[in-house]
Amino acid sequence: MTTITLDDALIDKVIAVSHTQNAQEALTKIIAFYLQQHKQQPSIAELLAMPDAAAIDFEPPRLASNLFNPADLS
Repeated sequence: MTTITLDDALIDKVIAVSHTQNAQEALTKIIAFYLQQHKQQPSIAELLAMPDAAAIDFEPPRLASNLFNPADLS
């Protein structure tokens, strides 16, 4: 078990927010809620992976032929 020292004003706020009777119940409830919320959120890598990307219909716009000129390598 770890002992943590907290400011009394902070403990009072935690008890008020969590609607509990004492600091131990309040901190346990708030930490459990915090872990539940952050456990469900996917990481940025998971969000960018887009496993369903193959199902997205996408037709890129055609570029005008005079938009660029090939390089003259002669």
